[in-house]
Amino acid sequence: MTKRHIKITSSIGILLLTIGLCLWLYTDSVTRGLEQLLNNPNLTEQQRWAYEGSLQWWKTAKKTTYDLISIILITTGLVAIEYTIIYIIAQPE
Repeated sequence: MTKRHIKITSSIGILLLTIGLCLWLYTDSVTRGLEQLLNNPNLTEQQRWAYEGSLQWWKTAKKTTYDLISIILITTGLVAIEYTIIYIIAQPE
């Protein structure tokens, strides 16, 4: 494996790790934001229903899709980074 391949593999790993963390943090912040909006006592009944429906959709999507994708991206990114580190350490000079 050349130095170029090592750089590319580690860059892809860092990119996947970053995307996975951002996706996880984004979906978490959306659900927390909607929960905070629902705590507002000045909401009309229609607004409350809309926010509750949106919150339920985001919670379901987070559990069934976004968390899974985030875990896969984070894990793949970490494996790529660890692979390059182990390869560099184990490579005979």
